[in-house]
Amino acid sequence: MKVFNKAGFILFVSLMMGLFLAGCAGASDGSGVESNSAGDSDKETVEFVYWAAAGGEEEAFLDMIEDFEEKNPDIDIKANQVPPPSSGDYYTKIQTRIAADDSPDVFRIQYQKFGEFASEGALLDVTDLFESEKENYNPSLLTAVTSESKIYGLPHHTDTLAVFYNKTYLDELGIEAPSIPEEAWTWEEFIDVASKIEDAGLADSGIAVNWSETSAYRALPFFFQNGATILNEDSTQGNVDTPEAIESFTFLQDMFKNHMTQGNSMKGSDDFNMLFSSGNVGLLISGNWMIPKYESDMKDFEWGVTYMPIKESAASDLGGNGMAIPAASKHSEAAKKFLSYMGEPEVMKAFVEKGLFLPARTDITEPFNYAIEDQEMLNLFIEQSQTVPEELAETVTTNNFSKINQALGDTLEELFISNTTPENAANSFNERINSILEEN
Repeated sequence: MKVFNKAGFILFVSLMMGLFLAGCAGASDGSGVESNSAGDSDKETVEFVYWAAAGGEEEAFLDMIEDFEEKNPDIDIKANQVPPPSSGDYYTKIQTRIAADDSPDVFRIQYQKFGEFASEGALLDVTDLFESEKENYNPSLLTAVTSESKIYGLPHHTDTLAVFYNKTYLDELGIEAPSIPEEAWTWEEFIDVASKIEDAGLADSGIAVNWSETSAYRALPFFFQNGATILNEDSTQGNVDTPEAIESFTFLQDMFKNHMTQGNSMKGSDDFNMLFSSGNVGLLISGNWMIPKYESDMKDFEWGVTYMPIKESAASDLGGNGMAIPAASKHSEAAKKFLSYMGEPEVMKAFVEKGLFLPARTDITEPFNYAIEDQEMLNLFIEQSQTVPEELAETVTTNNFSKINQALGDTLEELFISNTTPENAANSFNERINSILEEN
């Protein structure tokens, strides 16, 4: 359950207005791209605030905007490209503008932030746009943009985790990586492959993981693979002091202590990309966005991608972003047209192909044409994205998940580095979750 607290939202952004208003209202701080800033006087202007990586992702947005304007000559899209959330204040500036009655009309938003914004009453209900097409979207992504049975945005695209492997090493060991989901390695088989890589002296460590204290949520699939959950059914209490959760903590501790480098902890400084591309580890849990890098950097080894390991069931990470309309938008109907356009199958297909993302829609039947050497790798990630549990999506989009994620990172660091037992880690994490939930 995502609890509404509109008064708290207004108080927060009001306090922040004095700090941020001058630098953010209607601008991109000189660090981004802004187009169509004036527009024709007889056209309605819709401001779209977003971030984008240089190259295909940036081009994709601009191409979609140009196409939309050609098809809707009465609407101008004011493209306001700004630094990404990792810069630290993307969402603060959005909140400040909303409170100052200077709201953008559409903005890009991570799935993990939907719960926070929706719970504060800051997003426009767009259920009418997607109600008839719900069956055409990945259920977990639809869950991510839904609160109190209302849809508050477009599930635009996703990315997820899978296992990159050094094919040169596996060939030498006579191991063939799974090629269909039904044959994914079990936890035990995954660890066994890592051990064989190490025992043969092919790599110092068998495994690396693309995670950090800010992305501790990338450990969550290991809980859901084992039938554990983080919150109870109505999201009012923690639920990680269970045998299933303790077993997941045990597996993660064993994997880290016996098969990973000390610096690949939540707060460590090891470069997991370098570990993999240099051959110092044989298996890497990471995301589809890394494929171009390995195509460029993996010159000394053959490599491939296979599915996340499984226990009781398959599960992977919820990544990607959506698009939402602030409830305070002064051009909400035109904004809804733009949102609807971005969700059309052929438009979404073109966007994800250029940006190297995975589509949120499940009804795109035409083959994808990604700008990578091996198209099958992205197809595997598309398959893997269907394994994200809806319960995981519900968890990471609660309005206080950023604090829960921080608590998870602290707990895992204690588990990895401070020799905390799995039982104590489970109890500690549960207590931290309950303290966070009691604050609201």
